[in-house]
Amino acid sequence: MNKRISVVIAVLLSLTCVALITSAQQKKAPFSKAELLTLLKQAPEHRRTQADLSDEITERGLAFKLDDSALEEFRQAGAKGFLLDTIRRAGGLVPPQPTSPAQSNPGEPATTPARDDGPREMTPEEREAALAKLPLLEQARWHAMEFVEELPNFTVTETVSRYERTPSTRDWKLIDTLEIELTYRVKEGEKAKLVKVNGKPATTSFEKVDGSTSTGEFGLMLAALFSPSSQAEFKQLRTETYRGRQATVFDFRVKKVNSTSVIQDKASGQSITPGYSGSVWIDNEAKKTLRIELSHDDIPASFPVSLAEDSVDYDWVVIAGERYLLPVRAEVLMGRDSIRYYSRNVIELRNYHKFETDVQIGPIKEPQK
Repeated sequence: MNKRISVVIAVLLSLTCVALITSAQQKKAPFSKAELLTLLKQAPEHRRTQADLSDEITERGLAFKLDDSALEEFRQAGAKGFLLDTIRRAGGLVPPQPTSPAQSNPGEPATTPARDDGPREMTPEEREAALAKLPLLEQARWHAMEFVEELPNFTVTETVSRYERTPSTRDWKLIDTLEIELTYRVKEGEKAKLVKVNGKPATTSFEKVDGSTSTGEFGLMLAALFSPSSQAEFKQLRTETYRGRQATVFDFRVKKVNSTSVIQDKASGQSITPGYSGSVWIDNEAKKTLRIELSHDDIPASFPVSLAEDSVDYDWVVIAGERYLLPVRAEVLMGRDSIRYYSRNVIELRNYHKFETDVQIGPIKEPQK
């Protein structure tokens, strides 16, 4: 009996050791500094939300010694307050706590100890005070990087009027009008569904429709421009009134090596990722982007498309009672200089409404001309 018990115990100990080894192998190693910086600098379409990254840092921990210089590197790479606090906690540096919090009940302590379930988030007032200390361009960058994460699930009607100009025509000729249902979900991003062509029900998908089409005007262009990975070079030009608001204009340039903007020629199946340059208008009061216009640079002479320009206008839109600065109009100009053929898509975005209700909450304001 004792031998049997000894054998059983030995087997159980062996299984326990195997389980512990397997568990250790499955658990990911703590973050290295280089790995964390790489994740922060990923292109917008591949980057994780800072909330998800914060959860993983809490689970895995850090494999390096954290100091102020490392924190500054993470901040420059795009880490915001909540994520920086998580990094501080994981590195053994307690995030700053309020020195005189308001007391909700008499007799409670004058200070609030750090909670075990995570760092305290900044209040809206604290966040605004911190942002106000940054230069205008950096405030606009912060708002741009938070742009998508702040949005609710919604649907918007996108009307695309497509024009062309050929060697035999002097003016733009309207070819057709597309009606697209653009749906945005927080976890899935944006999806386009072709609903009508020239007022009649569509018989094909948006992806298969002939002619010039574009994507990314909604959020990718804005996020890509201000992403740290784009390493955009900005130069302040002037202050002017734009659509009734005081705005500061900056020129910018994104080099090809840092670009995520793709141009595809449907006829040949070729695609390129060129650099681009242009101008951005930033609202002096709201510190948010009012307009972007850009032109793609360094397009190879062998590529069928020789001209590619985009512009997007933003305005205040009401969704479920909340105001958001969203795209309301865009233009895409494509050209083939070799055969003097050009296409122009004029995009209007109307009837923003919350995805769950299918009821229009409020009309958007028409952009001033």
